[in-house]
Amino acid sequence: MKNLQKLLTLFLLLLLIIVNVNNVSAFGLIDPPPTINEDKVVIGQTFTLRENQTLNGDLAIIGGIASLKPGSQVTGDIVIIGGVLEIDGRVSGDIQAIGGSVTLNESALILGSFNNFGSNLQQKDGARIEGSQVSSLPFDFNFGNVTIPETRIVPFEAAKRTTGFVAKFLWSILQIIAMGGLAMLVLLIAPKSTERIAKSIGKQPFTHWGIGMLTVFAFPMVILVCFITIIFIPLGLIGITALLVAIIYGWIALGYEIGKRLFSNNSNLSPALIAGIGTVILSVVARILGAIPCIGWLLVVTLSLFGLGAIVLTRVGTRDYPEGFASQSFVANESSTLHPVRPLIVESGSDDQEFEDLDK
Repeated sequence: MKNLQKLLTLFLLLLLIIVNVNNVSAFGLIDPPPTINEDKVVIGQTFTLRENQTLNGDLAIIGGIASLKPGSQVTGDIVIIGGVLEIDGRVSGDIQAIGGSVTLNESALILGSFNNFGSNLQQKDGARIEGSQVSSLPFDFNFGNVTIPETRIVPFEAAKRTTGFVAKFLWSILQIIAMGGLAMLVLLIAPKSTERIAKSIGKQPFTHWGIGMLTVFAFPMVILVCFITIIFIPLGLIGITALLVAIIYGWIALGYEIGKRLFSNNSNLSPALIAGIGTVILSVVARILGAIPCIGWLLVVTLSLFGLGAIVLTRVGTRDYPEGFASQSFVANESSTLHPVRPLIVESGSDDQEFEDLDK
């Protein structure tokens, strides 16, 4: 009896070992990691795309660390701003690198282009980039021949003025580039909303400009009421913050629409890069207009009203703004059947006759 119990115990142990081995082989070796069907944004964190894992979307790294293991795949674009990226897998889209460090190991394969804006690229033997490699902006600034007139200024004052001008110019360039980077980030985080707002601006620009004008005139009165009633001061502060965010978001959407119209024929540029370039161009134009005395600020405000109105009408990009309420109403009225009005003449008769005439 004891020998039978020992044999039964040994059989059960062998059965448990076989089941565990099958589970390990099934879940650890055969089944691949789950596929990520969304865009991924890494801000100051660490992200790892495991072996044989697929990311169906775009990847944005902002000050973080990302690693693509061998056999992994990113079907969209990758944008890295001041982070660290190590690639052993495959990237189907483009890579936009602004600062930071990118390492392409032996098994790395980039099917798109690699746009390098001040980042440190390490490409090892075996790593391939099928597209083009760009190390500067895809357009040039050509100011022509600039003639500096001769002036008679004290050397110290000339140096002071020159230094101030250079500092302001560099600060403006930094702000413009920052707006372009912010536009790329916004399009990666909220591509559908930004696309909806940009299309709405392109379809009905003057309608959105009018709504933006009404918003600018009505908003100060609402804020004034909030500050007069002391209990609503926090709501007033939140409203001011929301207005500033809406203006910036609308500005980026307007820049994205401009970029699409300028680079619609260039299929090599990703939507994020188009948004960044369009916003940079729009910001440069705004800086030039802002330098006009007396009316420069008014022209810049006028440009921002297009995006602000689109933000309001599309409810921050959550719905499409319909085209032509008036035209739709007119078509609906025309489609309805018009019946001629016949005068009702009752000479004599009963109440039933009157109701019959009314029915007619």
